[in-house]
Amino acid sequence: MRIASTTFYQGSLSGILDNQSSIARLNQQIAADQRILAPKDDPLATEKILGLSTRVAARAQFVNNQDRALFALSYESTVLQELDKTLNDARAVLVGMGDSFDQTILDSGAQELQSLAQHILDLANTRDPGGNYIFGGFDTVNEPYANPLDGTTSATTYGGTPNPGGTRAIEVEVSRQIQVNDNLDSVMQSGVAGSDLLQELDDAIATLQGGVLDQADIDGWLAVIDDAIANLDLINHRVAAAYAEVEDVQETTKSLLTQEQNALSDLLLLDETSAIAELQSRMTSLEAAQQAFGMTSSLSLFNYIG
Repeated sequence: MRIASTTFYQGSLSGILDNQSSIARLNQQIAADQRILAPKDDPLATEKILGLSTRVAARAQFVNNQDRALFALSYESTVLQELDKTLNDARAVLVGMGDSFDQTILDSGAQELQSLAQHILDLANTRDPGGNYIFGGFDTVNEPYANPLDGTTSATTYGGTPNPGGTRAIEVEVSRQIQVNDNLDSVMQSGVAGSDLLQELDDAIATLQGGVLDQADIDGWLAVIDDAIANLDLINHRVAAAYAEVEDVQETTKSLLTQEQNALSDLLLLDETSAIAELQSRMTSLEAAQQAFGMTSSLSLFNYIG
């Protein structure tokens, strides 16, 4: 069968172009260290990559949410522990007072109690590093609690969410919310005859300064403080339990995230050894095609005359 020189020419040219295209593609893959640079490289793998990428992004966001939740709970726990210490310090001051004490001692106790009451108020109005009030329910802008603590035994006012029960939550997994803050209503408003903690402390301060003191007064103030401490302990337990829950969830989330990231890498990463071997093969093939093309293009009728 007679084969025209144009057929050799076109075949050689096609081989050159095909190898040049493959070499360019391999160089791009090696440079990017990725097997798939476009969906057409492997449509089936591309579909898997898109699904894994979506899951990895979602899980990474949950890890971020979990970190935020852990920080918020840890921050609140630190404040609650300080509040517990302050309440116990106030209790110790009152336990150390008596109706037969010298006025100098009573004044000293009143001064210390004044400082502790103000510290309790400041803790109730704690802001996080972002400037948000942590005990104001959903309202993070307005100061939650106010009391002049000026000896007038004024009631404490609440300026946070209209319903003091309002709390905030963060989604730490699909359809799994974790409460990340509390209000201090049960602490600031004692269950002892509906007593107001700061109002009672302000009354204790004024009474000590006035020098007219009896044991019944002291017992009443201690009952209010004890109730506040008991309610604070419940909040502390809730925060500790929530923190442990988030830690458990995060351990699982991070484990799954690592597995999915590895699977995604396996789909994306290039087998460099195989790619280099194919590149060398393609370059050898290109050289052969170029030689064939050169030989074909140099043929003419004069080669066969004489």
